[in-house]
Amino acid sequence: MSVTSPSIETMQRTMSYPRWIVLQLLEECNLRCKMCYEWGLEGPYKQKKTLAQLDPEVIKKMIIDCSPGKPYYDFFGGEPLLYPWLGDILELIQHHGSYADFPTNGTLLEQHAEMLVATAPRKIWMSLDGPEAINDRQRGRGVFKKVIRGIEKLYELRQSKGQTYPKMGVSFIITPLNYMYIEEFFFQHLDLSMLDHISMEVQLYATEEQYAQYKEVLREQFDVHDAPYARGMVWSDSSSFSQIDIPELTRQLHVVKDHCLPRDIEVITYPKTVDEDNLRNYFGGEFGKMADKRNRCSLPWTYAEITARGEVSPCHAFYDLTFGNVNDDDLMTIWNGDKYKNYRAYMKKNMLPICTACSRYYIY
Repeated sequence: MSVTSPSIETMQRTMSYPRWIVLQLLEECNLRCKMCYEWGLEGPYKQKKTLAQLDPEVIKKMIIDCSPGKPYYDFFGGEPLLYPWLGDILELIQHHGSYADFPTNGTLLEQHAEMLVATAPRKIWMSLDGPEAINDRQRGRGVFKKVIRGIEKLYELRQSKGQTYPKMGVSFIITPLNYMYIEEFFFQHLDLSMLDHISMEVQLYATEEQYAQYKEVLREQFDVHDAPYARGMVWSDSSSFSQIDIPELTRQLHVVKDHCLPRDIEVITYPKTVDEDNLRNYFGGEFGKMADKRNRCSLPWTYAEITARGEVSPCHAFYDLTFGNVNDDDLMTIWNGDKYKNYRAYMKKNMLPICTACSRYYIY
């Protein structure tokens, strides 16, 4: 998705309510995708003794409390389609004049297609990472066919009812395993006529140096002494990125993008700038040399993410830094509290060392 990024000064004048709220509905997921920073090879969620999910009554109160601000909502997991009250939450969001998007691994799409057409979220992003054999090596046996059946079912239901929503898209995570198959996947294994948008995203990662610097900032600036969530972003096999043929990857990305845009299929890429130098800098960990380098982040003034445990975080997926819990206080009290204010004061002049491993860094 994309959210426009007003200046920090503008945000300071208009931040009564968060403009973008992300709900991590639950921690549970039914897949173990290798590159996932939650449940994958490096993911910290495997160490959790119990798995949490947000109380639907807490979510409903939050939606009502924030309704004057008409925020945009995003769901996250785990796998959002495992959340038992997803339909109820979507209906309440629409009732209060907001809309929602969410990603899904797509394996449960077929069985939830009726609910999704009835509640009509704005956008759904389904994850597929290549032709069947490649995708299933990365995401699990049988996943490709389940997702394709789900896409077909959802599309047929939506069309039969003459609806525009939910708009449907596919997210492709670029890794050393699958980068050679981008063009083949989109043109030979996917019916692009069913899709409204696609995303081709580099695998997000952080270096050991970034992680160490991040831990130091958390300790010195925010009195936080551990960072297990960010640890999941540190890819121990980053040397495998050197295997990627950057010119070929660049060529394939442009071929797919140039095919889709004239057909009114929205295309998002991480990073936004798709050229050889920029991709080489990304996979080489030279983030400061990237064309997409950012000096400031406006999200502290626009964005709140609520974890499945109720903690309110200013960052996507990096739940090491939190400012309160919606099981104890309402979101607006936390949003306007001293901890958030202190964080905004710091972020007005700084970025966090690990920001380049955040998807939000590349999309707005």
